[in-house]
Amino acid sequence: MSPAANANRGLGTISCFAALFLTGFATASSASAPHWQVERLHGFSGGKNGGNPFGPLVADPQGNIYGTTELGGTSGYGVVFELSPNNDGSRSDKTLHRFQGSDGAYPSRGLTLDGQGSLYGTTFSGGDQGGGVAFELSPGGKNGWSFSILNQFGGPNSAIGSNPNGNLAFDANGNIYGTTQLGGAKTCTGFPGSCGVVYELTAVKGGGWTESMLYSFGGPPDGSFPYSSLTFDPAGNLYGTTSEGGTGKCTDGEGNVIGCGTVFELSSSKSGWSETILYNFTAREQNMPGSPLVFAGDGSLYSTAAYDVFQLKPGGGTWQKSTIYEFTEGIAGTIPSGGVVFDTHADLLGTTSSSGLEGYSTVFKLFPPSGGTGAWTEKTLAHFGKGLDSSQPRGGVLIGNNKTLYGAASNTAGQGFVFAVTR
Repeated sequence: MSPAANANRGLGTISCFAALFLTGFATASSASAPHWQVERLHGFSGGKNGGNPFGPLVADPQGNIYGTTELGGTSGYGVVFELSPNNDGSRSDKTLHRFQGSDGAYPSRGLTLDGQGSLYGTTFSGGDQGGGVAFELSPGGKNGWSFSILNQFGGPNSAIGSNPNGNLAFDANGNIYGTTQLGGAKTCTGFPGSCGVVYELTAVKGGGWTESMLYSFGGPPDGSFPYSSLTFDPAGNLYGTTSEGGTGKCTDGEGNVIGCGTVFELSSSKSGWSETILYNFTAREQNMPGSPLVFAGDGSLYSTAAYDVFQLKPGGGTWQKSTIYEFTEGIAGTIPSGGVVFDTHADLLGTTSSSGLEGYSTVFKLFPPSGGTGAWTEKTLAHFGKGLDSSQPRGGVLIGNNKTLYGAASNTAGQGFVFAVTR
């Protein structure tokens, strides 16, 4: 397993445990999803064309799908790939970049596509200082795409941050925002080092980018180890999660209080950026969040943490958390660690990864209660087998223009595939 899979003590520990049980592939049963079918679009060899793809995937207006693999390539450090549609419905695979270590290693979850067709992402490690890079792939150049490094991150205790995670977010001015799991200006409470930052990359006139650290996490009672991408609201505030920290009484294997994770907001003013913790997870919840947040039309936030899909609803100056669905061992799946997305009907879609012999990996849909009150209901659209023979989707789903759902799954052989779920 790569360093990217092992670094986080909270959600990363859960993900590593889940990732041990990966092989095989099965279509949805008629009992759980009679109107949906699973298709394997492309398989990875674990060699030059990559291995163990990690969503979320992105698509351009032409229907080309882009993603990253955590492993594979010529040096084993992962690749960026493109799947282009053919007239017969199949997909052609093209490797856009193979990481060599010096230019980054082990791409983090997800890519961001801008209006000019350029792709942006991060690697968990590698680069000149070993702490990962932020990169851009632009159409053009000798091989059809041109690769450039936007920023080099330092080692685990670097003040500029180390080991970036998740998708990059853009503001209206083209500035880039992201998180690093380690590094920062503060010593992390209960941890021998620093515990992550929120950063901004700003284009420099004449070329290049400069990094600014917007916030450095300090550990309990503050958050620590941000593990997912950031989300903007219409006013330009940033929202995210930390997998540890906060006021919760979760402990590590040695009994040290490390916190149970937080949901936070960063707001900008003339004096800089300030943090507000919107919610502290508790030991009773056993959550430790690590998935992106998504906004609903009423201003509520939705995401996943451990076995739960949750909602944070604003009101009266505070945010109220409620668990809208809890996954348990069984055919509905467990550990929805890829987050959720809304479809056009305000239903939530996502994937689960199994957590042992009795667990399933699934693609699911959650339907809101009729009239706005009552319980959400779950429908399993597809499942990927049970226990040790189970392939595991990672990174949630992409909703295509044709309402097809696309995702990526990995297995213990270091290979994996991209799949589609259709009616």
